[in-house]
Amino acid sequence: MNLRAVVEALIFASRGITLKKLSHLLKVKEEELLQIIEEIEKDYLKEEHGVELKKLNDVYRFYTKPEYAQFVVNATSLRTVKLTSNQLEIVAAIVLNGPLTIAAINEIRGKESSHLVRSLHKAGVLTRRRKAGKYLYDLSRSFRDMIAIENVLGHEAEHTITPSS
Repeated sequence: MNLRAVVEALIFASRGITLKKLSHLLKVKEEELLQIIEEIEKDYLKEEHGVELKKLNDVYRFYTKPEYAQFVVNATSLRTVKLTSNQLEIVAAIVLNGPLTIAAINEIRGKESSHLVRSLHKAGVLTRRRKAGKYLYDLSRSFRDMIAIENVLGHEAEHTITPSS
C-alpha cells in the first residue's frame, strides 16, 4: 500500500480532514502522517498543479490555486448569490456564533428576521436542523465553499455575540 497515495485520496475525497482523523483511520502515528502531508503540500506548490493543499483550523483540504479559480468558476455551474446588507448581517452573525435559532438572530439584530432567514434557506445559503423543538440555522456547506470563509477567517472567531436567553 502506498501510504502517501492513500493520504492524498482521503484528503481529496473527504473535502477536508484532520490529522487526528487520518491517524485514526489509517492506524499510523500523527508524526509520520505529518511528514507525508508536508511532502504533499510541497509537491502541490509546483506550477504543474492546479490545486494546493492547505491546513485551516486543523483541517487539511485541497483548494484551487487562485490563478486557476476563474477557469473552475466558468466550467462549473456555481450560482452567484447576491446578499442584501440585512441578509449579510445574518450570515455574519452565524459565522461569528455558529448555528443560531431565529430568536437568537432576532436578538442579535434587534429586529424580526424570520423572512430573511427563510429566503436565505430557500436560496441554499443556510441549512436548518431541528434541535430541542427549534430550528438551528447554519451556513450551508456549498455556501461556505463558495465564499471560502475559512480563508477569510483563517481561524476560529475570537469574539462571539451571545444573545441573552
